[in-house]
Amino acid sequence: MKRNFLLTFLFVLSCGMVFAQRFSNLPKAQLAQPAKAVPAVKTNFTGFEAHDGQWAESVPPAAGSVLGIVGNTVYDLQSNGGSGHRLHNYGNGNLSGVFTISLNSSGYPDRGTGYNTATGGVWGAAPAARIENARTGFTNLSVGSDGTEYTTSHLGAGKIRLSRRAAGSSTWDQIDIPSPTTVLWSRLAVGGADGKTVHMITSTMPTGNGGTAFQGMDGVVIYHRSQDGGNTWDIQGALLPGIDSTTFLGTEVEGYAIDANGNNVAIAVVNTWNDCLLYTSSDNGTTWEKKVANDFPLDRYVVNTGYDPATLPVDPGQPSSIYDIFTTDGTVDVIMDDQGIAHMFYGATYVNDSIIDDTGWSFYPGTNIGIVYFNSLMDDNSGFISGYCPDVDSDGVLSVTDISNYGLGLSTHPAGAADANGNIYVVYSTVHELYVDANSNYNFRQPWICASADAGQTWTAPQALLNPLLLDSDSTEVPFLECIFNSAARFVDDKVHVLFQADYSPLTFLNSPDTDTEAGDNSIRYVGYPANWALTNTVNVPAETMKFTAVPNPASDRIVLQFNSDRTQESWVTLYDMQGRAVRTTAPVTASAGEGVVNMNVADLADGMYIARLNLGNQFATRKVVVKH
Repeated sequence: MKRNFLLTFLFVLSCGMVFAQRFSNLPKAQLAQPAKAVPAVKTNFTGFEAHDGQWAESVPPAAGSVLGIVGNTVYDLQSNGGSGHRLHNYGNGNLSGVFTISLNSSGYPDRGTGYNTATGGVWGAAPAARIENARTGFTNLSVGSDGTEYTTSHLGAGKIRLSRRAAGSSTWDQIDIPSPTTVLWSRLAVGGADGKTVHMITSTMPTGNGGTAFQGMDGVVIYHRSQDGGNTWDIQGALLPGIDSTTFLGTEVEGYAIDANGNNVAIAVVNTWNDCLLYTSSDNGTTWEKKVANDFPLDRYVVNTGYDPATLPVDPGQPSSIYDIFTTDGTVDVIMDDQGIAHMFYGATYVNDSIIDDTGWSFYPGTNIGIVYFNSLMDDNSGFISGYCPDVDSDGVLSVTDISNYGLGLSTHPAGAADANGNIYVVYSTVHELYVDANSNYNFRQPWICASADAGQTWTAPQALLNPLLLDSDSTEVPFLECIFNSAARFVDDKVHVLFQADYSPLTFLNSPDTDTEAGDNSIRYVGYPANWALTNTVNVPAETMKFTAVPNPASDRIVLQFNSDRTQESWVTLYDMQGRAVRTTAPVTASAGEGVVNMNVADLADGMYIARLNLGNQFATRKVVVKH
């Protein structure tokens, strides 16, 4: 899904809260500028379109010791919506991961599934070719209990290719699954009592991509099942209950996700202009129970036909207009835990179609709502905010220069995970306040992580996945990376295992070659983020609370940073320049209760403004400092 828009920003600093009654009493950061709905244009890419574009040969990104490189690709649109599951954790640092690969930007003839493995946390050489024997795209990965690996992607003929490899084998068997109609954009999960049931959801091919209507709907999610590892399919293209032509015109392209755990299966379906739904099955996909994660007030709405705002639910969180409707940006993920509870995450936004004589509809790309969390035990039309865009420098304003035009929400591409203790994690992408691309002035999007230890009722504050303390020397790359299309291994051990696409330019070469002029600077990266870090509720507090001071300020030679600790806890200080680069980081030390002092040499730093961030246990505070020689 793509939406082209002019950029305006409404920044609402969201803290995790129930939104069953919508966003009442939200704390707000200062508005960067007045809220304004902007045009949205939807374009769904199959990957088989003709693309014109020339690119210069690039130097591949340097391999990092922690910021692992899984592979490289010049095809940089990994999904039109949510990315799905592309990473599997076997334990002990052993992983397998997939992504859409192409190393030839002249029409992408070699496009398909790139596959790699890590042993003890160390990834193998980047793959040089796809695993399929035909051109495919938009891959996913799942692994059966016997170790058999399954990937799925679509062919240009409107068919789905299932690739299967037994544990220990080097050969991928390839199967084209049967379907009652042409299909695209598949998602995959393997479960069942014997670990051999392949559950798959796809979209029927929309008419705009050369398909035909299916049971009165144009592009709709359908379900397929094989109970023998993909050899035969006893369910072929079934509609999920409640999705039919009486209430839906169609469903969102790649606005769906699937997961399985034994006989328990979950499917999440989100729609910008219709309901967001969560389906669960406890009998291996034979019957389904439906929950409404977000009850969109209009059924079968046709853009530009208009609606009466008086019929809309009261919503205190509306950005500016009585025509605004809370909904999703089309990105979603779902996981099924060991207790049979399905956990759903989706990116949120508002839409507006108050002008019915234009060519489309509008939405609010800069509204800081966040990532909505919903599970199968909750009441319909309820949920909590988990992740959101953090105010990194704690000044009450999100100082964002511009937002890269993917047509998605400010916080987007959620990827969920869970551990054996019932803790839940979500990784998502949002803009980083301090990291700005010098060429485009777009703030870089980067992955953030939140966790919940109480079934999603409360969430830790967002933490940067690309933490300098974790990445060590690799962190020098971080301020220059655009990181999107997140996927997480559903099983968390001591780490939350995350896969994402990193680009040294915002946007994609595929869609925006005038801005992202380098097709060859994309890589698929891996980070294993410590689970105990994610579970630590990092709290952003005023500098005055910690008695955090910097003297002298301005400074020419040395700054003395003082603070007060209320107990014995780990502490360190990082100094950032105004481009978000960490120019100084002290080693973590244990601070005793009482006054703490850190001396930092700034004699070699250029004149200008810097931000000192004090990390103290599960709290942090920031202070602006000036270097002047």
